[in-house]
Amino acid sequence: MPQACRSGRPRPSGIYRRVIDTPAPAAAAPAPSTTARRGAAAGLAAVAVALGLALLVPRIFSDPVGVDPYDVRLAAVSLLLLGAALALRRLRDSRAVLIAVASITAPFCLWSATPRVLGIVWPGLGGNERFAWAGVAQTVLTGAFVALALWVLPAERRPKVRLSRFGLGAIAVAILGSAVLIGLALAVPATWLGRLGLPLVALQRDMPWVAPGNVLQALAQELEFRGLLMGSLERVAPLWAANLGQAVFFGLAHIAVQYEGPAGPFVPVTIGLGFLLGWITQRTNSLWPAIVIHAVGDVAVAAAVLRGLYGY
Repeated sequence: MPQACRSGRPRPSGIYRRVIDTPAPAAAAPAPSTTARRGAAAGLAAVAVALGLALLVPRIFSDPVGVDPYDVRLAAVSLLLLGAALALRRLRDSRAVLIAVASITAPFCLWSATPRVLGIVWPGLGGNERFAWAGVAQTVLTGAFVALALWVLPAERRPKVRLSRFGLGAIAVAILGSAVLIGLALAVPATWLGRLGLPLVALQRDMPWVAPGNVLQALAQELEFRGLLMGSLERVAPLWAANLGQAVFFGLAHIAVQYEGPAGPFVPVTIGLGFLLGWITQRTNSLWPAIVIHAVGDVAVAAAVLRGLYGY
């Protein structure tokens, strides 16, 4: 049985025992109330149902990928729910979770639409350059949601973003984790990773723009999933449950991404990877190892999708 801490909340056991966000203050923070837990759970359930309906129902009547290639409907639904939570005091306990979900859908919508918009307003800009600027747009908007969470949420409900620490232990984990991820990515079947739908890249031509775009996208996604979403769930749930929740959402979110190749087997892979990155974040008390591992993995695997690998 886990021991109880002074606040009366069970102390986490096993691998989660020593995970904290900041040094303990003189007075222990009060445990989250039942109302806060219910509010967060209701907000997450409501947005999951709403996004699921917005994603799947249009498939009955039309080709949503052709009509809405940038998933505007998902961003609109999450922003409407967030607006209601910010406007209605009775929904205040769901604000943190809804900010986190909106920080996922809206920046992704912006990221996917930015290359098309840049192609219209700046026709001479190449595809690789547009991809990099899309990463800039996604990261900036994600940062805006982080600022919104810090501004509107009370201190005891603010997500644990964990950007203030990057010690030697976290650096070592980042290096080791990057090496392991690259090895696994090159070892598992291409269909498990959804790599068959990715275009080939030429290193000298593409990577000077594609690599920064991948790094920025990894930074944005870690802020969204392991920062805002997991950090807000940790305020009202056990650490393992918060990690599992964000990992499942991370995996299911990839259903909304249109892959040319098989996407189904990719979802369990992303759930497992999301859980591992979440555990590393909690264990090191820093988001930076997850950012580095995610970025290095994306860049390395993109660079490795060359003729002769993965069936090309």
